[in-house]
Amino acid sequence: MADIISNVFDEYEYFSALIVSDDECAEELQFQEVLAESFSIFHLHMSSTNIQESPESSQGFCDICMETKVTNEMFKLENCSDHSFCCDCIGQYVQSKIQNHIFHVTCPGLKCRAIIEPSSCKSIITENVLAKWEGGLSEATLLACEKFYCPHKDCSELLIYDDQDIIECECPMCQRLLCAPCGVPWHTGLDCEEFQKEEKNREDHLKVEELAKNSNWMTCPHCKHLVQKADGCIHITCWCGSEFCYVCGGIWSESHWSCQTNE
Repeated sequence: MADIISNVFDEYEYFSALIVSDDECAEELQFQEVLAESFSIFHLHMSSTNIQESPESSQGFCDICMETKVTNEMFKLENCSDHSFCCDCIGQYVQSKIQNHIFHVTCPGLKCRAIIEPSSCKSIITENVLAKWEGGLSEATLLACEKFYCPHKDCSELLIYDDQDIIECECPMCQRLLCAPCGVPWHTGLDCEEFQKEEKNREDHLKVEELAKNSNWMTCPHCKHLVQKADGCIHITCWCGSEFCYVCGGIWSESHWSCQTNE
């Protein structure tokens, strides 16, 4: 009888243990599900926050100044995805090109030929630089034979010579006369051929004067011809018959022998 009672109690404790184990297991599973759901929501929230607020997603790196800048400080370079620059660096780069009369501006990246258009730089360069840039590009489209500048130095307006029959004309800016074929102020009393001949003679004369100056040639005080002394003394007799000192260029006298000692 005692064995039967003992077995009954043992079975009761076994089933009690099973009941407790099942309840605890169910509670544990429920807790794990709630925890997993909470973690998923938290992870999704953090991922969304990172996408919207990550500083890396709103920054760029400039290849010139080697600094990290926010997106609104970076220059958007069209037709080039290999290089990245900030607005400050591109602005200084473009201004330097325009000041050196380089109007075909390309990407500053090494060997990169992507074109930078003036319209993309309006907000980062001054109006004067932009106007000069656009004017330079417009001028570059004209053929060299069709354009020339007003020869008056205080004007220098760009002019287009599109009628070969026009010779004497007036600059629309300064209203002064000029010769279109020769590109000089109007040569009164001379046709183009005569003027160009005289101009060539004048240029040749200037070249000879420069050569005489560099070679220390002297000018005859009487006939004004240049004289080059190959050898001999300083007492020179010109082909015109006048005598002069080759050192100082004055009319000859015995006192000029002292010029030789003062050379």
